[in-house]
Amino acid sequence: MRELAARITSATGSRRSAVWIGMAAIVAASWYYLGGMGLDMVPMGSGAAAHAGMAMGGGGADALAAAFVMWAVMMLAMMLPTVAPSAAIFSTLALRRDPDRAERSTAAYVTGYTAAWIACAGPAALLQWGLTHARLLDPMAQSTSALLSAALLVAAGVYQFTPLKRACLSKCRSPLAYFMARWRDGTGGALRVGLQHGSYCVACCWALMAVMFVVGAMNLAWMALLALLVLGEKVVPATWGFDRGIGFALVSWGVWIAARSWPGL
Repeated sequence: MRELAARITSATGSRRSAVWIGMAAIVAASWYYLGGMGLDMVPMGSGAAAHAGMAMGGGGADALAAAFVMWAVMMLAMMLPTVAPSAAIFSTLALRRDPDRAERSTAAYVTGYTAAWIACAGPAALLQWGLTHARLLDPMAQSTSALLSAALLVAAGVYQFTPLKRACLSKCRSPLAYFMARWRDGTGGALRVGLQHGSYCVACCWALMAVMFVVGAMNLAWMALLALLVLGEKVVPATWGFDRGIGFALVSWGVWIAARSWPGL
């Protein structure tokens, strides 16, 4: 009997590992893709660089679609790692509810969560396309306007102090309570919970994503830093005021840019 239980536990653990391995593979592939695109843009005269430049906002529908793909991959690279803490809790609950379907439920939850973020790639691509055509972004999708940069930073910083931010962040900081209140059995239920939970995360962190237009959407270092900040907001105790510290830093940065460029405005 003990041997049978050990086999079941081992098999379940292997299936759960497959979910984490799959997530890690997607994250690695996403960073690889973004890194390759960034390198292609260094020699601006090459054909690959011209294509990447189009993806950064020029051209018509094809370029807009390319920009959407770029932002969708960016969301996977940045946000999929941040779902790991809540996915681990969800997996534990799913294992207790139905061990045979726990891995499928966890995969469905992660899929729903990331789908919410991929949906954000649409508005981000449209905004990038519009700002580029207005000559407010360069080919690397970085602001060329001090006023735009200051406005984005101050807006992102102020949002950190709003009740909506706090309400949405609470769902990310306490996923167990959220899961217990919204739990749905089955793969479809897990997908729905993931989509809803991901939507709260989008509402919590969308303003931080807008900072990418200040530092450059193809800046891999800033992608990694923002991903760490988002993860920090979820795991650092609320009493530390980590989210408010980010808000203060962003507002200060925006005010500094505005003050430094004031004569030219």
